[in-house]
Amino acid sequence: MSTIIKLLERMGNDAILTNLTEFHSAINETNLSSELKTALMNKDTNAVIKQMDVCPDIYCLLFPADENENEEPEETPSEDKSEISL
Repeated sequence: MSTIIKLLERMGNDAILTNLTEFHSAINETNLSSELKTALMNKDTNAVIKQMDVCPDIYCLLFPADENENEEPEETPSEDKSEISL
């Protein structure tokens, strides 16, 4: 897996790989599987994702906090127990 990551990093950083011949040479120099090499040479994103067995979609959900969540409950007025009538 690190070989493909290094190759993808190199492809992003090395402007010479915009040349098709250099691009194919860089791919052929690696020890990747022939299926992955073919997918890269054909620039088939879906095949590369399938070969790497990665999930390309990541979802993030945010839920607003409940407005009353941090409030303390209101105390009910208690009866004055200092006066006891008999």
